Amino acid sequence: MNENNIIEELFCTNFELRNLSDLLVYGKAERWVYGFMLKKYEDEHLNRYKYALQYVKNKKILDIASGCGYGTYLLATEGEAKSVVGVDLSKDAIRYGEHRYGNPNITRVVEDGTKYKDTTPFDVIVSFETIEHVPNYLDFVNNLYENLSDDGLLLISTPITKITNTKPNNPYHVIEWNFYDFHKLFESKFEIVEIMLQEIKIVGERKRKEYTLKNRILNRISKEKIVYIHGKPIEKFTNQYDLNQCNEGYQTLVLRKKK
Repeated sequence: MNENNIIEELFCTNFELRNLSDLLVYGKAERWVYGFMLKKYEDEHLNRYKYALQYVKNKKILDIASGCGYGTYLLATEGEAKSVVGVDLSKDAIRYGEHRYGNPNITRVVEDGTKYKDTTPFDVIVSFETIEHVPNYLDFVNNLYENLSDDGLLLISTPITKITNTKPNNPYHVIEWNFYDFHKLFESKFEIVEIMLQEIKIVGERKRKEYTLKNRILNRISKEKIVYIHGKPIEKFTNQYDLNQCNEGYQTLVLRKKK
């Protein structure tokens, strides 16, 4: 191992240990470092990228924000993409991905997702768990549109909340959307091809039975009960849930660019 490889290996090991420290101290870490995250959250990330693999074979792909790079690597290897550009604001994340998951078909760039431009458009753009971090998210959507080829596909995911909230509990997020409000961001530039759900949770209350003498005698009067729905790790949305009542979970939209 040459000196440069040793330096990069030490950098990556330190990067991983910091992420592991966040897990031990805070119980979670914001960045997905493959193998250094709680299994629940790691599976959520993996399921998104594995779902995206069907769309990328022999295509030019943009992964934005690409984070620490394992998802980008999956698109290039298992997905057999022609080429993948991974873009992220974090120099450390790009450096980590370059060393841990280097591949001749991957180019990694440190850049702002609202400003990044390539010389030729992309066939598919993947943007998972990014837009909720972006204050000028409308500029971000517009830039994704401009980087996409005619009839190109955008796969974009975000958390679901019951009511659109500009002060979410997650300190790293600037906004979280109601299921349907999120769709409105794209309606002028894209058409929805498919919607995938992950780990959705719906909590509500069941109404008491009507109070009548008969129900009272038959002991049919019950206290209000919590109605709890927990969706699958990943599933296609087919109107099987009332997502105006969704308290948490994730959605991934597959969007086709309008000409």
